Amino acid sequence: MPYFMKTSYKNIPDIDEDRYWDPVWGDIVDDFIEPIDKGLMIDPKLFPSSGYLEQRTSVVPNLFSIQFWYCTDVIKQAVEQLEPGRHYFHPYVLRDAPDGKEIAQLYIINVLDPIDAVNIGKSENLEFYTDLAGDKHMSVNPLFLSKDKEEIALHEDRIQGRHLWLGPGAYGPGKAFVSDELHDVIVKHDVSPSPLNFYRTKRILH
Repeated sequence: MPYFMKTSYKNIPDIDEDRYWDPVWGDIVDDFIEPIDKGLMIDPKLFPSSGYLEQRTSVVPNLFSIQFWYCTDVIKQAVEQLEPGRHYFHPYVLRDAPDGKEIAQLYIINVLDPIDAVNIGKSENLEFYTDLAGDKHMSVNPLFLSKDKEEIALHEDRIQGRHLWLGPGAYGPGKAFVSDELHDVIVKHDVSPSPLNFYRTKRILH
């Protein structure tokens, strides 16, 4: 069964925003961060190509998320093998300080082709809220989920052939769905001291 995935990694990289972002591109939140969090295709020129760690660490996770998902080559290769051509990976060099040495070659994942796969009627413990405009929204919030229960139901027909996806209710930093196959790759190579959290889902045919 697929999994809802949420990051718990705290030692975050600081992108070289002042060095790369051109004001003529627009607003970094409205034109880059929010669209990439929703699975929309971003112009490659908007991606930062480097950054550094706010705190030193001897461990760089193979997959982690701050405002968007970062990964190492091992995860990139797995995703591209499972879903060839679906997602975009932007090269990103991680350094140990603002002007320090390179410590890892990473990629920022532009997770594309979002789908509305959550079966609200068959799911449990979803969060519902109303925004400032009065619109109602659903959110898959790990605060309400149990790791040992299958509380989130997914439409079987909508997730066929899917291995990494975003969708309504799973937008925002560090939230995504993954297939069993990709989950197994991630867990096998997970070296983070603050590992990812996985919540098993259930498939519903109708």
